[in-house]
Amino acid sequence: MTKIKHSKPLPVEPLLLRAKEASALCGLSVSTWHEYRTSGRIPPSIKIGKARLWRLDILRRWCQWDCPPIDKFNQLLAAEGKR
Repeated sequence: MTKIKHSKPLPVEPLLLRAKEASALCGLSVSTWHEYRTSGRIPPSIKIGKARLWRLDILRRWCQWDCPPIDKFNQLLAAEGKR
């Protein structure tokens, strides 16, 4: 009987990131990330239970647009139809 080799499952890209992953994605330390969060300088997070999470697609867009101030970022998102 021939054995069937199963390929490794494809890695799944997360849709939501915790602060550690979000800050690393944006090239910031976790402490700077939290400082920016409290001062409203990064895109807003969502809370699921006790977890504070950031949408990967929103963070990528923010970085692609050179991390603009949040009011400007929200205007760009609205113009693009993402919000």
